[in-house]
Amino acid sequence: MKTRISGTMAALVLIPLLALAACGQGAAAPNEVSMAGADFSVSSVTIKAGQSVHFTDPAGVGATHIVCLGTEGNCDSAAQGPQALEGGGFTINAGDPPKDITFATAGTYKITCSLHPSMNLTVTVQ
Repeated sequence: MKTRISGTMAALVLIPLLALAACGQGAAAPNEVSMAGADFSVSSVTIKAGQSVHFTDPAGVGATHIVCLGTEGNCDSAAQGPQALEGGGFTINAGDPPKDITFATAGTYKITCSLHPSMNLTVTVQ
């Protein structure tokens, strides 16, 4: 006995499978911040206390960045937050391994790149 699957039935089966296959293929995690040229990929990220923000600078599209607490390219030496972002922050170059910064305490953190004043990011930690 042959069973025929209608076009509608096939679509109902294939659409969820295609969606699952796409999940991991080029989709950025909600807490991933990619840097290319003189831009952050997003302007804000919301995470829970204890979670990390995943900073990446892909080879071939990125640049050198000095990422710190502050705004408009000015590091705020009085701002408190994750140690890696305090003071002069951290440097990441195109193609460097990603840098995970953990935010232990709830609050709002302003982050900038001291080499690219237009790069500004707000991390809201709940």
